[in-house]
Amino acid sequence: MAYSYDIIIFGGGIAGLFIANRLQRAGYNLILIEKDVLGGVQTLASQGMIHGGQKYVLQGGISGHAATIAEMPARWEACFAGEGEVDLSGVTFLSEQQMMFPAGSLLSALSVFAAAKAVQGKTRKLKRCKYPDIFRRGPVYEMQEKVLETKSLVTALSGHLEGQIYKGEVQELLPDGQVVVSGLPMRAQMIIFASGTGNETALSLLRIKEQHTQRRPLRQIMVKSLPDPLYGHGIESKPKPRVTVTSHPLGSGEYVWYLGGNVAEEGAKLSEGDALRFAKQEMQEIFPHIDWAQKEWASWCGDRAEPFDPDGHLPQGPCVQQRGKVLLAWPTKMTFAPVLADQIVERLRQSNIMSSAATEPPELPKPKMGLYPWEEARWQHL
Repeated sequence: MAYSYDIIIFGGGIAGLFIANRLQRAGYNLILIEKDVLGGVQTLASQGMIHGGQKYVLQGGISGHAATIAEMPARWEACFAGEGEVDLSGVTFLSEQQMMFPAGSLLSALSVFAAAKAVQGKTRKLKRCKYPDIFRRGPVYEMQEKVLETKSLVTALSGHLEGQIYKGEVQELLPDGQVVVSGLPMRAQMIIFASGTGNETALSLLRIKEQHTQRRPLRQIMVKSLPDPLYGHGIESKPKPRVTVTSHPLGSGEYVWYLGGNVAEEGAKLSEGDALRFAKQEMQEIFPHIDWAQKEWASWCGDRAEPFDPDGHLPQGPCVQQRGKVLLAWPTKMTFAPVLADQIVERLRQSNIMSSAATEPPELPKPKMGLYPWEEARWQHL
């Protein structure tokens, strides 16, 4: 006999966990299935930045993506205060602010100044005496946008779903709501895939041949050990930050710097060795006063899984596709998880999915918390 639920969600990253919390509070009888570890692939490899699109504006104008994301911080803040749609009062933060700083040239300093004027009151110019120790010149602007300790977010979200999260792998899937997970037949009024690259598996099992997904490769760079933390965006006169930096404590009073932005995107086109050498050269130019010779380097290589865009660009916002009783969902950015949950709730309303009594749990193990890239990296000197 098949296990029966209102909702079955696949994907134990931020998207799946946030959706599950919203639907649990709405009274649905649900379970969440994760193939590997909580935090998935993309969540724990992200930089944990909750932002309102300021960095997009700072790159030279308000894009559609920036406009879509602008209201997100307020919704997250309500959750962090325990007053929003999901109680995230247990989440901790690496930083309450992000910095925007010139990335290595007089021209980039002028770009930072011009960009800060574009967003007006949404950034605050720091006085020279208030610069973090890492900076030797400015201008430096402060953005009131948090950087999360991502595992604490996964823990907070999963903590509300005790007895509803299991480890398993989808093997069969039908558009009428039937699915086989690790040998166990199940059925649901609606099945939701919010599993990143796992959404491709769902499309394959549904025998959908048209392209509905895309991957954009990324190679995040890690460097240790730095004596000071940094959270922010190194701006130059180009469409994207030259580097985006978050910092993570090593437990010895020193930090891993986790590098994104153009450093990561260009690194995706290179071998690991070439990517690390490129990143080192970039950091030497941006922060020439730091001795990079004795640092250790590593990288994390992965794909950003997204809905298909004909030009291969980042989609403007979250996306939900429906195939019978199967929904395929992408937040496109971690920040968009609340909006993605809104879209799911609306799809269930349109499909007249009603809540029912809880049923017995499946005979499946529980997934463990995943690791950050720097916790399992292979470090090397250059």
